[in-house]
Amino acid sequence: MDKKPYKVIVWGPGYMGSAVIKELLTRPEFELVGVLAYSDSKNGMDAGEMLGIDPIGVKMTTCQDDIIAMDADCVIHTGTNMMDDTPRNKEVVRILESGKNVVASPSYHFPQLRGQAFVDMLNSACIKGGTSVYGTGINPGILCERIAILLTSFTNEIDYVRAQEYFDLTNVDSQLMLRACTFGLTIEKANRIINKIERGAGVPYYYPAVAQACHILGHELDRIDVKSTFTPAEEDLYLEASGFAIKKGEIVRWESTWTGIVDGKPFFYLDEIFYVGDNCPVEVRGDHYRVQVEGKPTSLTMQMDIMASVDQNLLHRGDDPTTAGYYATAVSLLQAVPIACSAEPGIVYPDNFAHYSKDYRNLERNK
Repeated sequence: MDKKPYKVIVWGPGYMGSAVIKELLTRPEFELVGVLAYSDSKNGMDAGEMLGIDPIGVKMTTCQDDIIAMDADCVIHTGTNMMDDTPRNKEVVRILESGKNVVASPSYHFPQLRGQAFVDMLNSACIKGGTSVYGTGINPGILCERIAILLTSFTNEIDYVRAQEYFDLTNVDSQLMLRACTFGLTIEKANRIINKIERGAGVPYYYPAVAQACHILGHELDRIDVKSTFTPAEEDLYLEASGFAIKKGEIVRWESTWTGIVDGKPFFYLDEIFYVGDNCPVEVRGDHYRVQVEGKPTSLTMQMDIMASVDQNLLHRGDDPTTAGYYATAVSLLQAVPIACSAEPGIVYPDNFAHYSKDYRNLERNK
């Protein structure tokens, strides 16, 4: 039996959104019906023209009313992260209420962490529109909440779990994102605004990743501690993709650790290492991920490189500067569309099979 393709809107065609559109166009399961842009320069432009390919017959718009009025099954929301995400929340509520499901990379991974009022806001919008919302991506979404959880399947007790992400931002074309990751700041200035920086990254991304992983494993968090360190450039650096200049002494690497404290002790560590140029602290190929589970009777480690091709040792294909990590996130968003569209109205969470739990009875599934 033939199945109709999912009608999809991409909200925010920046570096991430463009990767989503490129991959969406390769799959017959999806039909791109709209693109919401934030930049006036993209208003009215064919989405194919933006990608540097032939026109595809879908013109981008900056008018949210036009997008809301469109007939679509799902909106893939890849809007820029914000220190104040109130505008994005209003956008998503409006989309959900209009009858369109939402799959998002910048938020909505574990809404409980934001309090019951936040959960109620999303659920009410979903019920009104008969829709669901699903936050996913590599991290948060998969690294801590699925890969790390899966690896606990091999041990009966856990002392701690550590997940690490090494992410090269050299080829990212967004100066806004680079600044949000502290690049180009002096260490003194970064330390003065560190609370704002950590909150900007933590609220939509890393707090939910750690909290949800602990929740899945059956542990109640005491709190999440954060520690950041910065590495300065040893010489001037110019990033071609973004036109971003970093002077000697300004930040080229930001390392942060988000530690979930359970029963007064560290239980889940998430290390984020963002860097540009040749400033990764370990030797890696591509976007690099590690997980360690320390426990009894077994402990284990895993390392993963995301590349354009492992066989050919390619970080990029041809002249496409998009990193493999962004494509991997784009794919995870596309794979989430059928899940969101077929779910009962409400918030969707990642599905996991058997794994460690503080109480194995927590793994029972509703019949």
